[in-house]
Amino acid sequence: MAITHITIDFWQTLYDSSNGPERNAARRSVLRAVLETEHGPIDTDAFEAAYKGLWEYFDHHWLGSQRTPTSEEMVREILRRLGVALPKSAVREVAREFEEGILRHPPSLLPDALEGVRFLASRGPLALISDTAFSPGTVLRRLMERDGLGRYFQTFVFSDETGVAKPHPAAFFKALEGIGGTADRSLHIGDIERTDVKGAKGIGMKALLYRSAGHQHKYAEEETEADAIMEAWSEIEVAFERLSQDDLNVRNLR
Repeated sequence: MAITHITIDFWQTLYDSSNGPERNAARRSVLRAVLETEHGPIDTDAFEAAYKGLWEYFDHHWLGSQRTPTSEEMVREILRRLGVALPKSAVREVAREFEEGILRHPPSLLPDALEGVRFLASRGPLALISDTAFSPGTVLRRLMERDGLGRYFQTFVFSDETGVAKPHPAAFFKALEGIGGTADRSLHIGDIERTDVKGAKGIGMKALLYRSAGHQHKYAEEETEADAIMEAWSEIEVAFERLSQDDLNVRNLR
């Protein structure tokens, strides 16, 4: 059956993680400055441990409960770990800096991603499905518009706005509803087996795993249930045409 609708992941599928250290350094600097204004000198080891441990907190909720904590929630978690408090206005100020840091230190589009998205948009309506962390949907939309990518998507589904994260079925159904698609004629493209592939396959969609040797991450898995594996966006036309013909023995296209 032909593929008529497509959903795509954001991180490590369309965008890489470049400038991540710069983003996190800026976030830590803002938080520390506000804390020291309110409480005086902060122990560096305790501060760094609280910030680093935040990702355990995030993964616990993301992978365990299929929801992503907001920036404000994560700022409050750092404060809890440090055993200090800030006024609501200060928490919101820090959270806003955490959210918008991606605009000052942006990631890069993966090679050929824009051309790949342009091709897919010529084949059917597109929806973005993104699990967010510090950068919420409102900010990621601005980044995509700035990079000329946003115009190709009819619907954006962000976990901070819906309250659910992949592989929760609601994330995928929300996207399909927005573009008028049905699962049996839709394809999802993403890079994480447990969220992108299993979530899409779980509701009857086809799944294309983006697995680039140049952009490995800690969530990568060796085994996959994906209908095909794509190592570069330059392979999207071949992958899409084969999957549309129900040739499911595609796997690695190279």
